[in-house]
Amino acid sequence: MTDAYGDALVAAVYEVEYGPLEGDVAWFARHSEGDRLLVLGCGTGRVARRLAEGRRKVTGLDLSPAMLAVARRKAPDLTWVAGDMRDFDLGRFDEIVIPNGGFAFLPTRADQASSLAACRRALKVGGALSIDLPMPDFGRWAQPHTPERTAWEGRIDDRPVRRTRETHRSLARQRLDLTDRYYVDDALATTSALRLRIMLPAELEWMLEASGFWVDRIVGDYANGPIRDGAPRILARAVAG
Repeated sequence: MTDAYGDALVAAVYEVEYGPLEGDVAWFARHSEGDRLLVLGCGTGRVARRLAEGRRKVTGLDLSPAMLAVARRKAPDLTWVAGDMRDFDLGRFDEIVIPNGGFAFLPTRADQASSLAACRRALKVGGALSIDLPMPDFGRWAQPHTPERTAWEGRIDDRPVRRTRETHRSLARQRLDLTDRYYVDDALATTSALRLRIMLPAELEWMLEASGFWVDRIVGDYANGPIRDGAPRILARAVAG
């Protein structure tokens, strides 16, 4: 369980670990358009701030105050909002992006449907919604449990920090339950529980269509490779009808 210190540590590690990533940002930028952008599950704001150039309005929404504190420090000129991607009302946008598996962190199909409905309300007709999800690793689904192992190592405030991950899988429930543990100077500092609902491309496509979108494309990696067994991502771009 995290506390204020733990939340800040998780946010700091997230920014150091994911901040340098370029592939997803480049994919969003290649397919991006419009002056008004909303990033849902924005985390520390790395995607929003890199897509901000040339736009009139960029807003990031996230549930975590600690993540948003980093976002505000990194890009104080953008708009950062504490909120829930299942139910929000922030005005109208030309484009919405849900990066880095954020849509999978909605734990039920009803939660995901509520988020898509909120996105449709927020988009103008012809506005675009882009969603980045992990493709299920079918080889690992045969393993219901992966014990704790190191997932990332680095330094925060010049102190050694290590993040480990323990994974439980339930194919029948489409659930991936992750327990991340954060060690500072080799001492456990905080634990974070993550609950994901894993989807296949066809389910995402029909959920988008049922929510008032038509699907422009679904690809399997940031180079626009096809959806296939072994593809690392499910990248969908849909247009509000």
